[in-house]
Amino acid sequence: KCAHADQSSTCMETTKGGCEQHCMNLTEGGYICACYSGFIISPENKKKCIDVNECATGTHRCSQLCTNMKGTYSCDCVDGFKLSDALSGVCKADDQGIMLLYANGPEIRSYNILERRQLDVIQDERRIEAIDYDPTREMVFWADSYEKTIKRSYMVNAQEGEVKIGFAQDLNMKGNSKPTSLAVDWLSHNLYWTETDRSGSKPRGRVMVAKTDGRYRRSLIHSNLESPTSVVLDPQLGRMFWADAGTVPKIETSWMDGTKRRTIVSENVRHPAGLAVDYTMDHTLYWVDTKLNKIVMMKYDGSNQHEILAGESLHHPISLDVFENHMYWLTRDTGELIKQDKFGRGVPVIIAKDLVNPSGVKVYHPLRYNTTLTNLCHNSKCSHLCLLVPGGHRCLCPDNANSHSTSEVICDAAAERPRPSPRVCLCRNGGLCKETDTGDLICECPEDFLGRLCEDYVRKASSPGGGANTAAIVVPIVVVLLVLLMVGAVYFVFWKRPFGKSPGIAGLTNSQSVSFRQGTNVEFGTPTFASNGPQIGAEPMDVDYNLGDISSKNRDFSNPMYDAVGTLEVGPTGGGEGGGIYEVPADITKSKLGREGEVIPEPASAVLAPSSIIQRSSPQIQIKHRELDPTTTDTGKDTQKLVEEDKSEC
Repeated sequence: KCAHADQSSTCMETTKGGCEQHCMNLTEGGYICACYSGFIISPENKKKCIDVNECATGTHRCSQLCTNMKGTYSCDCVDGFKLSDALSGVCKADDQGIMLLYANGPEIRSYNILERRQLDVIQDERRIEAIDYDPTREMVFWADSYEKTIKRSYMVNAQEGEVKIGFAQDLNMKGNSKPTSLAVDWLSHNLYWTETDRSGSKPRGRVMVAKTDGRYRRSLIHSNLESPTSVVLDPQLGRMFWADAGTVPKIETSWMDGTKRRTIVSENVRHPAGLAVDYTMDHTLYWVDTKLNKIVMMKYDGSNQHEILAGESLHHPISLDVFENHMYWLTRDTGELIKQDKFGRGVPVIIAKDLVNPSGVKVYHPLRYNTTLTNLCHNSKCSHLCLLVPGGHRCLCPDNANSHSTSEVICDAAAERPRPSPRVCLCRNGGLCKETDTGDLICECPEDFLGRLCEDYVRKASSPGGGANTAAIVVPIVVVLLVLLMVGAVYFVFWKRPFGKSPGIAGLTNSQSVSFRQGTNVEFGTPTFASNGPQIGAEPMDVDYNLGDISSKNRDFSNPMYDAVGTLEVGPTGGGEGGGIYEVPADITKSKLGREGEVIPEPASAVLAPSSIIQRSSPQIQIKHRELDPTTTDTGKDTQKLVEEDKSEC
């Protein structure tokens, strides 16, 4: 858009103010020219519109080939792919047998996307750091950071389906440096890798190259490099790319012989990793930043950078690969393998999770790498190493070797015998190949398989030798049951048995009892405690009552004798004719006589024994309670000073 200089001018329907495509009036006067979608205002003529090349600027959404058109663009696919529809621009491979290779600690696994099935590729390694493969020879390579070496093996189902599981072949590349990433040149059959030497005060990184069998190692980049995290190749362009997460993080590129080195990313980057080249989409370069939580795409020269995804939802990606219209990455925090559209459209899909130590992911497919390219090193005269460069090749010599010419065609270094191919493991059903002392391979079969190749399924019956396994299960169960029975018995004894019956066990808790003996006496039993000796002075109780609920502050209880008195005082008719059940001392002082004129002797206690109780049927004498009429005579029985004495005596 551009505002016209003449503020008095307006857009006319006939002339549109001279604008080529669209004219818009301004509220303050004047007008501006605008362009339709797919066009922009020409920098030379503000009223003219020029076409936008979406294919060159990277603003298209073609998953592979993009052709610019006037105001728009069209999408197409390379051989072996076809458009899924006419609008999305998504190219799908004719062969949908896509496998995902990913490293998880000591193993490499594969996931068949179409069948949703996983297979074991490599097992029983130490710590796999990075992976790649050679599609022409069906070999997978990996770097072991613990053993500080690089190994290779045939891929599962390689050699026309003969390989059932991988068997590692060590390339004998051990040293002081730890390998961190690797990449295979499938055209010239060279192996590139990065390594870090931390033996000094400052880490030193290098980019190395050798034959795919480990011969003729050569250092290509060894200066101004600290912590390389990823390396990737583009044999068609003759270029390689690597990421450095050192004190000065950056992404660099050079020719595949190490020359023409330059930095392509140095801003807005903290921990670059996971480089991947989308060869079918104009060699677009993808990479992740683990610390900044983002995924970025750009042209191979570093221009047209686009941040595809960013945020904490990425969970710190560490490795990435691209194929068709999808990108796949591994997360460091959650241990997940995730898939999403490579332009950031749609939602992420979790393919695998709960990975212990994920480190690398690669799409395994015959069309992932273009194997139809011409190998420019095929007819070269290089004696040791032939490396691809843009439009040709270059000969190099191994480290510590001299060349007889400036072109290094002939090297003053010993010619090494090629290392044999990896051995084929024929074990089936999850069996692993083990090498014997004689060098032969034997199959170590899973529990339910037997045979030379673990081909026979057998259900193992119980045997004397298996008794140990059975005992290991049964014995703990029996012990647990015995412990539970003991706990139940203790609980029953302590909480279910009545208190006071057994002085040895029930006496463990402080208990009291009250008993009613014959007559009118009420006696408290002494608390019984557990002891090893006999209970001295303990008198057996006739009737036991549990007073466990009575607190130490409340000793009130109901006396049955008072209940009986209240019952007898009130006759059946309620007239007060019932006979009393004991004699009051005040009545005795009044010479209260019995039926035969005898004075009733006073019992030794205020509570009379049954022998001193005189039952009368008639006449019925009204009981006069002493507590309502205290006597002036001191009988000597008021030991608790319950009766107030007559003041006249004072």
